[in-house]
Amino acid sequence: MKKLPDRKYVNMIKVDWSYDDLIKDIELPKTLTDLNNFDQAYFFTEGNYIIQGFLYIHNNKLLVIPEPEPSILYYANALRVVETIIENRDKIFILVGIENAHKIDVLFSDFYIDAFNFVINLFASIEAFNNSVIPEDFTYRDRKRLLNREKIQRFASPDLKIESIIPKIFGKSFIDDNKEGHLIISKLKNIRDNLIHTKNQSENWAASYRNIFRDLLSFDYEKALESAKEYMNFYKNDWIENK
Repeated sequence: MKKLPDRKYVNMIKVDWSYDDLIKDIELPKTLTDLNNFDQAYFFTEGNYIIQGFLYIHNNKLLVIPEPEPSILYYANALRVVETIIENRDKIFILVGIENAHKIDVLFSDFYIDAFNFVINLFASIEAFNNSVIPEDFTYRDRKRLLNREKIQRFASPDLKIESIIPKIFGKSFIDDNKEGHLIISKLKNIRDNLIHTKNQSENWAASYRNIFRDLLSFDYEKALESAKEYMNFYKNDWIENK
């Protein structure tokens, strides 16, 4: 399996001071009965990083859990299945011919499950990344609507974010820099939409999803992984690290 990307954590900041010095005069709470006054936590790592965490109470005991960056976890989920997708697709193509149709049923179902997971996770990675880089005080005017960060995340379409909002935030455009990569991401988005809103595409009484299946068989999964990585790294250097 390909090397998974290095994990990152929310608000991961390199510091040049000691955690021990910071807390030496602070009395830390031993237990919490609610999270009303304490919603976040922060970790000091061995590499002198501060990372954000969250609190969770289980059986009246406090858990402190680091917050991983979802975009990287989703990307890793897509990466985990790409080799199996390609392997199963190759097996399907070897069985070309009507006489072998009976051998493809389970094989294609397995291919479809992994391809579905790949598409959903990879586009979720891009969406999570886009939402994570919107500054708190950023606003965007979309015709008559003035959108703040919360409204952008809730109401702005993925296309609007990719084509206009994220370029405005960073002052540069992935679309201008990598047109081929953008086309792959657009194809990924279209397939994702068709999978999430799976519709019967037949005009007669028998349901059919043949166009979705054909798109998945012809999709360039490795190029999609590379394009998604290039997209995120274009805006944040080395965001996806799996060298």
